[in-house]
Amino acid sequence: MRRHLTSRTLGLGSLAVYSFLYAPLAVLAAFSFNRGRLTSAWEGFTLQWYAKLLADTAVLRSLRNSLIVALAATVLSTVAGTAAALALHRHRFRRQASFRALVTLPIVVPEIVMASSLLLLFAALGIRLGFASVIFAHVAFSVSYVVLVVRARLAGLNRALEEAAMDLGASPGRTFFMVTLPNIAPGVLAAALLVFALSIDDYVITSFVAGVGSTTLPIQVYSMVRSGVSPEINAVSTVLLTATALILLASWWIEHGVRLWKAAIPAAAGLGILALPFALVPPRPDSDKILNVYIWSNYIAPETLKKFEDRYGARVNVDLYDSVEALLAKVQAGNIDYDVLCPTNYGVEILKKQNLLLPLDHSALPNLVNLDPRFLDPEYDPGNRYSVPYFWGTAGIAYRKSRVGLVESWESLWDERYAERILMLDDPRETFGAALKWRGFSLNTTDEATLRMAQELLLRQKRLVKAYDSANFQDVLLAGDVWIAHGWNGQFARVMDIDPDIAYVIPEEGGSLFIDSLVIPSSARNPELAHAFIDFTLEAEIAAEICATMQYSSPNQAARRLLPEPVRTNPAIFPGDDVLERVELIHDIGQATLLYDRLWTEVKTAQ
Repeated sequence: MRRHLTSRTLGLGSLAVYSFLYAPLAVLAAFSFNRGRLTSAWEGFTLQWYAKLLADTAVLRSLRNSLIVALAATVLSTVAGTAAALALHRHRFRRQASFRALVTLPIVVPEIVMASSLLLLFAALGIRLGFASVIFAHVAFSVSYVVLVVRARLAGLNRALEEAAMDLGASPGRTFFMVTLPNIAPGVLAAALLVFALSIDDYVITSFVAGVGSTTLPIQVYSMVRSGVSPEINAVSTVLLTATALILLASWWIEHGVRLWKAAIPAAAGLGILALPFALVPPRPDSDKILNVYIWSNYIAPETLKKFEDRYGARVNVDLYDSVEALLAKVQAGNIDYDVLCPTNYGVEILKKQNLLLPLDHSALPNLVNLDPRFLDPEYDPGNRYSVPYFWGTAGIAYRKSRVGLVESWESLWDERYAERILMLDDPRETFGAALKWRGFSLNTTDEATLRMAQELLLRQKRLVKAYDSANFQDVLLAGDVWIAHGWNGQFARVMDIDPDIAYVIPEEGGSLFIDSLVIPSSARNPELAHAFIDFTLEAEIAAEICATMQYSSPNQAARRLLPEPVRTNPAIFPGDDVLERVELIHDIGQATLLYDRLWTEVKTAQ
């Protein structure tokens, strides 16, 4: 009886562990079939996201890039790591223990340190960022895993088998391929699978060392998160899970002696799924005129790019970033091949101060006259010498009218009645900006005493806050998990279309304003075509097409009358002049940024 109970308890415990491990994957797969665009509620079964995925060349191209990088890194790392493991296992030399310790160092070094060091190394060597730099970086952080796994397998190898083969006249090479390799093959295979999984999943290092045409799936997904988690992400993740599961099943069958023809079925199915991106991505037009653009995700439509390519007989490569800081790091390293960038206003300030931008030739931008004068001649770039505004937006408060009533002030985010129903951005400049504006200060202040006062407000608010979230804040509000949320207008405008109970407001004390602009880096190889591209986006019809598709605020005055009425009249996208008079640009504040970061860390870690 006791044995039965123990067995049952262990079974239930195992079930709980497996449920914990696989429940997130099951939810992700289930919501890839959800009819609704936002992952807040089940709205019925559909295959539309898989159909959209098959037609989305940007996602398929990034998946293809991930597979190319992962396969190349797996082959190179496995060969190099296996050779290194054999050398360390077979040969004895002075300070061998130190060499063994060095092998494990890349595993324990924080990824961000590895990423920065690789970026600096490539810059010092003059290596242009691209596929080669990504593959080299993945080999650099993966090869240590191969050495450790293969060495563990070598420790269990009976050397007498190799010695017997050599005594019978086999050469060292023949002995390796006929005796050693078959015996350590499970370890080599396990190491190769581990490298493949690490490579295809890596984001931090790849985001630092990726260049033209080498955007991988993790970078694509992270950049897409800025405008919400799309069911397309769930669909592509489910496809990858299915392919991986099929290949692992085939591997497990082979290891357990199942007939090869039977194991070949799931292996072929898995590999066939992984081959889809190679078959479905159409070839790019062949052209001597190539334009490389580095921009946020969901900031320009493929149709718009196709029109530019057709008109100018050019080919446009688009790569994505997920933060202005990632863009700055690459541009400052100096080994990029981009012709057009899209930094936020404070990014323009930083790049301009460091002489990393090319002055614009306004004679090549005749459509500049289409821009709203309110967004011309900005204080961060007088005379628009280096930048042309592309999109703009605000940070304010969105709320559920039925729960909160009317919101007019930042004070609502400190209201005790909404405890555990408040969401704040996970962004030091924006959160400190909310507290500062509430108390009547500039959100660009560098006075430490004023910032300490704002920190006290944020510490007092912390027990009321359900989450700090800069990625999916609009989804959390739409799901009803919070009633009042701090965030950017573009994402809120999308959920307002879905749920009329949600409203957006710039508080009466004011808020923050951002302007994303197109600029040409000083290292651009094709500035003439870059000017043509910028002017193309300034055309009224093109600007209207971009705004209607992306639903961010356009500074193009001539385009606004061409927009659909729901977009043109949405106050979250185009607030009135009285609102714009209350907002303030976030500027580069130099070394004071470190003070903001330190105070924000203290808020986040406070108990």
